[in-house]
Amino acid sequence: MTFFQKKLMPKLKIDGIEIEVEQGTKVIEAAARLGIIIPRFCYHAGLGSVGACRMCAVKFLEGPVKGVQMSCMVDASDGMAVSTTDEEAVDFRRHVIEWLMMNHPHDCPVCDEGGHCLLQDMTVAGGHGIRRYLGKKRTYRDQYLGVFVQHEMNRCIHCWRCRRFYQDFAGYRDLGAMQIANHTYFGRFQDGPLESPFSGNLIDLCPTGVYTDKPSRFTGRRWDFQRAPSLCVHCSLGCHIIASARYREMIRIEARFSESVNGYFICDRGRYGFYYTNHPERPKRPRVGTEEVSWEKAIQRAAEKLSEITQNNGAQSVACLGSTRSSLENQAMLKRFCGLRGWREPKYFTDPSIERKVQKAVSGLDKTLVISMRDIEQADFIIAVGADPVNEAPMLTLAMRQAYRQGATIVVIDPRPTFFLLNSITSQSLRRRSTRA
Repeated sequence: MTFFQKKLMPKLKIDGIEIEVEQGTKVIEAAARLGIIIPRFCYHAGLGSVGACRMCAVKFLEGPVKGVQMSCMVDASDGMAVSTTDEEAVDFRRHVIEWLMMNHPHDCPVCDEGGHCLLQDMTVAGGHGIRRYLGKKRTYRDQYLGVFVQHEMNRCIHCWRCRRFYQDFAGYRDLGAMQIANHTYFGRFQDGPLESPFSGNLIDLCPTGVYTDKPSRFTGRRWDFQRAPSLCVHCSLGCHIIASARYREMIRIEARFSESVNGYFICDRGRYGFYYTNHPERPKRPRVGTEEVSWEKAIQRAAEKLSEITQNNGAQSVACLGSTRSSLENQAMLKRFCGLRGWREPKYFTDPSIERKVQKAVSGLDKTLVISMRDIEQADFIIAVGADPVNEAPMLTLAMRQAYRQGATIVVIDPRPTFFLLNSITSQSLRRRSTRA
């Protein structure tokens, strides 16, 4: 690291603890690296800062900024001394959370957000516990937003996360903010299914339960589920997900953060495309013939049978076919397993012509060409040749959109009339320019 680079690493103190961070790092993020979680609603690492909720107030004691300020809006600077526990800042946050909770319906017992509700956590963290306002609450009419997202607008605290993701980050315009001030309404102009193939992210983003997962509604709290990290198998990107199950059935899929792949979000196909796993005719226990047995006995029986076939007919008599629903990790393990047993190379295609096309397409790839979704977001020129990202690899679309938002030029070359949403204006022109064979 050069001297010049070191000068770009501001050093500050937060609650008496010194930390050095990169230039441009917000104070709220610097505090999180120290394990100090400043209450917040509008701030989200994937969306950036907006300063809408006023919940992340801290006291700046020394440095270029002084007094109570929003930690999500101030860049860390040399010589700063920040207090998250100063009496004035704590009192400020206590009043903010009380104002935000003034019109909330307090329907936690029937709210599907219960158990992973940021509003519950921040209410406790903000020190609010007694309701003093006895007037009539502000109320809204909920909307029908389709079969995936449940709308409960009375829980809204106006953090603006939904609008910022839906319009700014994803580029769709059928959901946004209407009316003004204390009566701001987040929804559609009229009832109807959300158009965005990324609309399910509203569920993960919303800190209060305005948007909840409709298919899994009332099936259990977060602590009722068996949760495990997994990978999405619906396209080649391998987005990171968290799978939740209960009573031996898949209940819901959520996004799992991955810096190089999907970031904080996933597409709706990856979020809702798992219900085939709950088909009533799908076997849920291993069987030998028609008899249900334990996993140990089934694996032992399969191993014995395969060994018998290999001994009687040779290793080349065993053939393995990989599933298109399997992850790359599973496919690689199958290939390794075949190699260890001396079997033929596994096959991944039932159509030989498709196999030849795929092999020809990947044969010219070089490792230096392999890049992450974050690399795509930083690109200044992107050419999409024969690709339909919205339908073939949806999260690639989001990465390309972030590059476009930063000034990148996007060129789409395809014989099909593809749809590629960058914003409400250019998407129409791109569709008109799509090349037809």
